[in-house]
Amino acid sequence: MELSQGNKSLMDLAKGAFKGEIMLPDFQRNFVWARQDIEELIKSMLEKMFIGNFLIHNVNPLDPPFKPIPIEGARELNPNFQEKPSILVLDGQQRLSSFFYAIYSPNFPLKNATTPYAFFISIAALLEGDLENSVISRSKAYREYTSLLLPDGEFNFEKLIQQKLIPMTFMSGNFSKIWYSKYDSHFNSDESELIQNYIDNITGYQALTLDVPINEKAENIAVLFERINRTGIKLSVFDLLVARMYKFLNLRMLWESAFDESENIRKYVLNNKRDTAVAYYFIQALVLANGKSIKARDMLGVDDSILNEENWNKLAQVAESSVFARLLDVNEYGVARVDKWLPYSPMLIPYLAFFLKGNFSVSKINKWYWSSVFSERYAGSVESKVSKDFREVQTWFTDEASIPEVISDFRNSLDKTFKLIDKENAGNSIYKGVFNLLFINDAKDFYEDDKIKFTRMELDDHHIFPKAFLEEKGVKSNVNSVLNRTLIHNSTNRSISKKSPGEYLKVMENKLGGEDKVVELLQKHFISPGMYSIMKSVDSESSSEDVEANFNMFLTRREELIKEAIKAKI
Repeated sequence: MELSQGNKSLMDLAKGAFKGEIMLPDFQRNFVWARQDIEELIKSMLEKMFIGNFLIHNVNPLDPPFKPIPIEGARELNPNFQEKPSILVLDGQQRLSSFFYAIYSPNFPLKNATTPYAFFISIAALLEGDLENSVISRSKAYREYTSLLLPDGEFNFEKLIQQKLIPMTFMSGNFSKIWYSKYDSHFNSDESELIQNYIDNITGYQALTLDVPINEKAENIAVLFERINRTGIKLSVFDLLVARMYKFLNLRMLWESAFDESENIRKYVLNNKRDTAVAYYFIQALVLANGKSIKARDMLGVDDSILNEENWNKLAQVAESSVFARLLDVNEYGVARVDKWLPYSPMLIPYLAFFLKGNFSVSKINKWYWSSVFSERYAGSVESKVSKDFREVQTWFTDEASIPEVISDFRNSLDKTFKLIDKENAGNSIYKGVFNLLFINDAKDFYEDDKIKFTRMELDDHHIFPKAFLEEKGVKSNVNSVLNRTLIHNSTNRSISKKSPGEYLKVMENKLGGEDKVVELLQKHFISPGMYSIMKSVDSESSSEDVEANFNMFLTRREELIKEAIKAKI
């Protein structure tokens, strides 16, 4: 994309926004600057300092490439507002909206405020050369502001001159006329000239612009905007698609309708209608099922031959009745809580696409799923891996010999190079996968006859050989390994605390009704009878050497058990 450089009067841009000639694309974020930010912007303009480039797109008012929205407050302030954008401001919204707020004074509160604010230039500060205090903001609800007004709501010039203040709103009109008729006689010629020069810096401020060609493709513009967005807020491709497709589809409304009507969708996004990441996965799945690229740039070029209301409705139905019904079944995938135990969110994309495409094998999908989880498949480069896996698993559905690479590679590594002992990060997919298996296994709390997948109590990630006990015995290696972890009630975990395994096993036997009950319960946690014996032999009287030797033996045996469970899945 070839951009041309130019400049435009910031005042002209603000006045154009007031009329509806300058607007924003719908994918822009809300106006989020606070009053201090606006003060700093105006100070910079007073000093003719650079305030950043503005990325603008000249458009046909009758056919803008994105849904246009007004600068916040413009429609309410101007009874003659007409939506006829000749320019869309792609980057610079916060600066333009701030200047607009200062000179037109709309009646909505700014960030971190409960009341609207008005902005003034301090003549006293300008005359003293104190530019740091040259811009003043006052709440419209407080007396320091209302005392400046006449009964009809107009400014009282006597009070303004007395306090040496110039309202910023004067600058949206004929400021020279106001100055000479009201202010000039109260200052000598040098003072008057100094003040007017400063005000001219604001009213005549020229903003540097980068102009996008009028015929540039909308998807290229959206990608450019996403890359240079200055707000610091990650802009989703879903937001860009909402704006891109506004002429023939209201994507946001379709997502919100699916959310409102589908119990499983609500559960999956934790009742957060604003979680449009999942909405974007929906669209990627639809595009993937149609054999198209799901990379961001290509997604922004999708059209209504794929993304239309009929296809969306089918997608939402498949998600509700077939996909989320399975993914949310704790007996199937062990995801007791989506926010905590889902290994990889993007796995939803191919999973949805398999069911959309039809002619699938659930058994083969499951082998792909678990291979991906335990090979950390989606730790990076997600789009390319999703596309590759979808193609290969689709082929495998009809050709037994065409085993997908992710499955064959993981099967080969499982007995050779795959290790669990070094997995300590609770956010890791392998770590989560092991705990998913615990939920599927119907593991119970150590002290209560309560399956952890059903409990309403908070669960703790418990050290089977308690951490404090191992530290006391001088054991440092692999203490936090997933092989030394399981899930139990937080109250049970606190009760076990610094106890040795032998000590808390005795408590378990008393609470659960004997050794056999404890052995049976521990097997659900991938702790065999032999491992139970190892744990029972370790108590507070054990030597450091014996504790370390038994601990390492326990980890080795537990790794073997968990790997067997993984092997059964793939």
